[in-house]
Amino acid sequence: MEYLFCIGVESPRVLENFYIQPIIDLSSGRVCGGEVLWRPNHNVPSSEEIQALDEDPALNISVTQDSFIFALRALDRMQSNVWLSVNLSCQYIGSGKMFFRPISKAVGDLETLRRKVGRRLVVEVTERGVSGQHESSFINELTSLHTIAVDDFGTGDAPLSHMLNLNFSKVKVDRSIVSGIDADSFRQRFLKWLVSGCHAINVDVCAEGVETESEATFLRRIGVNQGQGWLWSKAIPAEQFENLTVPSAAVTESLGRMLNAS
Repeated sequence: MEYLFCIGVESPRVLENFYIQPIIDLSSGRVCGGEVLWRPNHNVPSSEEIQALDEDPALNISVTQDSFIFALRALDRMQSNVWLSVNLSCQYIGSGKMFFRPISKAVGDLETLRRKVGRRLVVEVTERGVSGQHESSFINELTSLHTIAVDDFGTGDAPLSHMLNLNFSKVKVDRSIVSGIDADSFRQRFLKWLVSGCHAINVDVCAEGVETESEATFLRRIGVNQGQGWLWSKAIPAEQFENLTVPSAAVTESLGRMLNAS
């Protein structure tokens, strides 16, 4: 099914509705990337707004397109070793034939910019969101320029065979698996198995919802590549995030200052 794509990206105020949550490289401790998150009027979305985003195709597509523009513009300014991820709801995208048309009106030479940012733009899709042939085709088309990540791994009800249809380079493990993993031997064994399998096919693993040093220590020990969560930072405005993308020697100190001020 195709939907009419609409977007209101000319207003800077619209793009201020996005924050970035830092993602940490667990081996070095530096900020290696971030996830672009919708923050309407600078606030965490209410349950009603989340429901509307899930159920309203026009709103969902508009927010998704806005997030792509926000990320492309931010990456154009940032250091070349930092990446940003955006969420893509495949259920409303269909074959994606018209997805980039309104975006091109907002950013000018879209193809040149997309090639410039390349793999630094990470597109997150859920394992259950790519069950259809049209959705898989569009996602695999994106892989010609960008990185694909399977988001919320462990929460979907789709078979793993759907993932095998994707050319993905990253798996993001849902917080429902990560939370308290330092004290849960069953989940520890599961995650060790997952990390081993992902690394065998050259796929990175990012743990979401990390909240304690003990969790981070365990994740680091078993080889999880990246961590994301309130242990390091909530989602923050783009300017604050860019201040964190500094040489690795200053990252821990910068994160500490930001957290102490919040």
